[in-house]
Amino acid sequence: MTKIIYAASVILVMTAIVGCSHDHDPGETELEHSSNSVTKYTDSTEIFMEYPALVINNEAKFLIHLTDLKNFKAVTKGVLTVEFTNQKGTKLSLTEEKPARAGIYTPVVKFTEPGNYKMIISLKGKQVSDKIIIDDIVVYANESEVPHEPARLHGQGGEEESSSSISFLKEQQWKIDFANEPVIKRKMQKSVVATGEIKVKPELFSKVVSPIEGIVLSKKNRNLKSIGTFVKEGDILLNISPSADASISIQKIKNDFLLSKSKYERVQNLFDKKAVSQKRLNETKFDFESKQVSYNSLIDQIKITETGFAVIAPIDGYIENFNFVLGDQIISGQELFTILNPRRLILKVNVPSSQFEAANNSIDASFKVEGINSEFRISLLNGKKISVAASLNEANRTVPVYFEFNNPQNKIKVGMYAEVYVKVGKENEYTSIPESAIINEDGLHTAYVQTEGEAFEKRILKTGIIDNGYVQVISGLEVGERVVTVGAYQVRLAVLSPESAIGHGHAH
Repeated sequence: MTKIIYAASVILVMTAIVGCSHDHDPGETELEHSSNSVTKYTDSTEIFMEYPALVINNEAKFLIHLTDLKNFKAVTKGVLTVEFTNQKGTKLSLTEEKPARAGIYTPVVKFTEPGNYKMIISLKGKQVSDKIIIDDIVVYANESEVPHEPARLHGQGGEEESSSSISFLKEQQWKIDFANEPVIKRKMQKSVVATGEIKVKPELFSKVVSPIEGIVLSKKNRNLKSIGTFVKEGDILLNISPSADASISIQKIKNDFLLSKSKYERVQNLFDKKAVSQKRLNETKFDFESKQVSYNSLIDQIKITETGFAVIAPIDGYIENFNFVLGDQIISGQELFTILNPRRLILKVNVPSSQFEAANNSIDASFKVEGINSEFRISLLNGKKISVAASLNEANRTVPVYFEFNNPQNKIKVGMYAEVYVKVGKENEYTSIPESAIINEDGLHTAYVQTEGEAFEKRILKTGIIDNGYVQVISGLEVGERVVTVGAYQVRLAVLSPESAIGHGHAH
């Protein structure tokens, strides 16, 4: 969808905005030919075009500013063709192989017939290829037909009359991080704002302890994994050379298990032949199962190797830390590693008790975490609400509400604090803009609207709900207006201190 903004402005007034001066007597009123400007957006390009009043047989210079909407930078390459067609079908065209300078093409055109023309601008290049159509380019038969507008300079007090429009030139926009986008209606949902913390799922976190006593020999651990390494369940983490007592104890656990298993199988066979009692079978079975528990607990933690015992990973995950150095004497029960799998996490939300009922009925939330600009939504991360605490935290008068969710690319880290928006009620369409478009000025929410290519207006906003990085605008903006989303602060500086604005005026 494209949007066209046509504007006519008086040359001398526009010059006053950009800070140029003219020599005129106080109170003098002049009549000047109106100049013309066109601002139009396509899916890939913004055009801001300026041109003088067009009269047949007079050369007219068009200033065509082209902006690449992928990054809002100047179009620096590409062949530009302009074609004019009037109501009779007469055509006039010319081509410019490259811009006169970055972002600006300056074709000079001489018309021989008056009338209304359609202008087709074709740009072909690796950076951008586009076609832009502009209607109602008016060419006059003579100077007397050209409309005139009064430009009053040096009014009372000797100062030039100021315009409410803020001038911020294309050359200035292209030098900074800058972007705008249209004000539209979006589906948004009201929220309860709360604080939160990212927690690990208990089953995806494990402390690895040594089941035996022994020594961590360097020569047997030359391939020791480092912190941050991803390991799979069953991978060898550490080789331990056991003490004599530990070796005997482990061997006894293994032998006792194998012996009890053999005995149970034999008694089971005799029972099937009705050669032993049920009581005898039950006693043998109980002994086997108790010894099996001890043995399984052991092999869940270690592998028996030819040179000793190897501690293995109990879960898939990343090694977070280890608590030993090579050469250490290890005791049974000593913590060796911490392993964490962050693929699915818990969001603990501390909901104010006054908002508990709404949060308790909610099934979704969004959140932001420190260090990441984007906002995450539980439902879009294959997440869900899993529980609500049964008691109130008396210290801060909050009720913990828990959500779990998938962690995309493991970007979210355990322990991060979060700003949480617990969703309540139904989604509705609201006029909205990105949060980045809003500047707080003296306690007021303000935004800057780009009314045409180099002209802006400051708007004071009344805002409402916030959802997924967007803010509801109750008043101050209309749907379809283009609001500055990146670089609004620099536009504001142009108002406060024009002489400090980035870059300089046109030198066409």
